[in-house]
Amino acid sequence: MKAWRGVPVLVSVLVGSLIGVGCGPAAEVRGGEAIASVRSSVDAATGETDEEKARRACGPEQVPGSKPEWLSRGAGRLFFSAEAEGLGRELWSSKGRAGCASVVKDLRPGGMGSVPRFLTPLASWVLFVADDGEHGPELWRTDGTDTGTVMVKDVLPGERGSAPGALTRVGDWVYFTATDFAHGQELWRTDGTEAGTRLVREFAPGPGSLLLTSLTAWGDQLALVTYSSEAAVLWSVDSKGQARILHESAVGVLSSLTASGRRLFFLRDVGTDTAELWVASERQGSATRVRDFSGEFPSSFTAMNGQVFFMAGADGVFGEQGDTRHGGELWRSDGTAAGTRVVRDIWPGPKGSLPSNLVAMDGVLYFAAEDGWRGRELWRSDGTLLGTWMVWDLQWGEQGSEPESLVAEDGSLFFSAKTVLHGREAWMSDGWLWNTRRLTDIAPGASSSDPYSFVRLGSELFFLAGETLTDEALWVAPLRLFGQCLGGAASDGRGC
Repeated sequence: MKAWRGVPVLVSVLVGSLIGVGCGPAAEVRGGEAIASVRSSVDAATGETDEEKARRACGPEQVPGSKPEWLSRGAGRLFFSAEAEGLGRELWSSKGRAGCASVVKDLRPGGMGSVPRFLTPLASWVLFVADDGEHGPELWRTDGTDTGTVMVKDVLPGERGSAPGALTRVGDWVYFTATDFAHGQELWRTDGTEAGTRLVREFAPGPGSLLLTSLTAWGDQLALVTYSSEAAVLWSVDSKGQARILHESAVGVLSSLTASGRRLFFLRDVGTDTAELWVASERQGSATRVRDFSGEFPSSFTAMNGQVFFMAGADGVFGEQGDTRHGGELWRSDGTAAGTRVVRDIWPGPKGSLPSNLVAMDGVLYFAAEDGWRGRELWRSDGTLLGTWMVWDLQWGEQGSEPESLVAEDGSLFFSAKTVLHGREAWMSDGWLWNTRRLTDIAPGASSSDPYSFVRLGSELFFLAGETLTDEALWVAPLRLFGQCLGGAASDGRGC
């Protein structure tokens, strides 16, 4: 088995320099402007020419300071919130290189804007919260057209609005918190229609309210935590809207809710230097304590293959002692004490590899970690000791490429990484060295564009980045299959 697992590493050393490259141009979208650029080389050994950096303007003049955010995929396009002079912050959309970015609908005419936020896909719509100046912040939906952008339900009539928050999709529903005069802040859900938008449960009868937090999708049901002066309570809400108590704690805070298969993992903090890992099933009152962790609280919980993976064992920020043997390392748990253990001691000793940015894709966990001599790099794990190894040493030496903002979509991993020659730029991988490549070099030379918020839409990747520190904008890059590069795709003028 060890010899077999060494084959990919050997092959990558032999052919990595030949095929570890990327494809395609990058296009920048700033407000109403899209700028298509000829591809910059993604081989670190290849330089760029002025021609390769050329850009083609599209649409109206550049809108400065658009500050895009809340990127969300839906209805065959990307939706996002952005500012524009005279419009304020409104809802925008872009079809990528096929069309320029434009305002979907000016919900609040004038400079204040409707401030769209919490964009959440549902069916053929994207739901969001906005304030049109007449109804206050309420729930809206859009199909990408002016006429198809409407308020879902005016939960609290008047300029105050119900202020929906914590939008969480569970199957064909989106759950959210909202406030009205009769019920206070309570749990609601919607199927995107006015008739299908209703109160789920009144946790505090009357106009009073409890604190509702940690809304988490758990299969076809929702998990959440309520806080009152008496207790912190963990609830589940089934597809029929029926709520039941899974755990009740007279002291402490319940956090890090993570659903994995039919189990729900969470942490309980009772105010000591120890974090308690708990697990619950779908049965009422089923929660059990799994294990205690000292030092820094476990973090980056990620579900995969019916288990939960996380970082634990690091020393706390105020000097709390962690795992003196392993330090902060990658752990896994199947919900039992015996099945809760370190996956691999990547950096032996009390410091630990401090894994971060955990994301699961096709039964493999990807994360950033440091092994003590190759810097912080991209790693992968199938949950076993032998199945945990570095994907590629992107930046040779102790400095490391420091991967961040990992996102997995449709069999591809997108992330930002930093190299000496190109700074921090956008990269993609399928988990193997030979298909790990840099997508763009937006900021010239060793400068960094600091890309993040990656969203894939078909054969294109949207993300936020900037040519300078004060020039953040929305970008879109084409994603071309590796085989297209070998097949002579360079003849179309886009290059490989």
